[in-house]
Amino acid sequence: MRKINLEKIDLELIKKLSEAFGVSGRENEVRDILRAEIEPFCDSVRRDPLGSLIAEKDGADPILLMTAMDEPGFIVTNVKEGGGAFLDFAAVGAVKPHSVISQAVVVGEKKLPGIISLKAVHLTTKEEREKPAALKDLYIDIGADTKSDAEKNVMIGDCAAFKSAFAELGENQITGKALMRSVCCAVLAELLKRDFGRGVTCVFTAQKQTGLRGSKTSLGLDETKYAAAFTLDCIEDERAKLGEGVAAPSVIGETCADESAIRSLRKAAEKAGKLIPFAKKNSAGDISSVSVRGEGIRCAELDIPIRNKNTASEIVDKRDILAAYETLINLLETE
Repeated sequence: MRKINLEKIDLELIKKLSEAFGVSGRENEVRDILRAEIEPFCDSVRRDPLGSLIAEKDGADPILLMTAMDEPGFIVTNVKEGGGAFLDFAAVGAVKPHSVISQAVVVGEKKLPGIISLKAVHLTTKEEREKPAALKDLYIDIGADTKSDAEKNVMIGDCAAFKSAFAELGENQITGKALMRSVCCAVLAELLKRDFGRGVTCVFTAQKQTGLRGSKTSLGLDETKYAAAFTLDCIEDERAKLGEGVAAPSVIGETCADESAIRSLRKAAEKAGKLIPFAKKNSAGDISSVSVRGEGIRCAELDIPIRNKNTASEIVDKRDILAAYETLINLLETE
């Protein structure tokens, strides 16, 4: 198996984005990393009131590219005592209860280390032991002895994010938290460093995990000037295997992509030699908001396969990241 060299995509940037704190509504750290990376190559970079980052390169026939920069996480709902002090929490975004037990997290602006824990076995009933754990059965242990000790560092309403180290797996795969946002943001960041002889606007949206909120705002854009819009996302589906390329579904959730935009995207992916035939993606994406901007805009979505989506150990293949990058280059040069 040939090991892929991601020299066209900065692996260190992906690592930095993966390990940054970026729970929905708390994307500041991710946004600052991206801004520092792309600002020297853009004519303008700004943020909207919700927190999305909008980067523009001036030119004729502008095209709009979008991806999300947030990640799922947790919000502290209560501080309680009982053999120590513990934090009750609720999910922010799409979190799978069975995947979070014993995972390390960081809490709040101080990034206080903690562990998501389950009630001790000797304190549970037989009925509790026989049913799958729900989020309400879990708590975050920050090592505090008393409630007052915990409240010196943590407030109700503080957010927590997974803490896991970015790593390479085998020849071509990478793992870490928030890879879904990290690889997509890194691809668009690298595209902004190139000159395509045309206008390019890249939007890194906030709060996708909490209802596609960032892509629903106006963003201060004149949608009528764009020939088309394309969103970059990830897909977890057994039909989209890691290492086989990218997909351009015809239907995303309940949104039908524009037929001509799909053809352009698939042609660009075929030129890169990495198109996965795919008709319908079950989960929704930013395309549902982007396609109905203004009077409507031609829109399609490009997807990178992912494994363990929305967990502390997402897995993505470098060959697919490169396929997405090359597909979008082909698209920008021909669309």
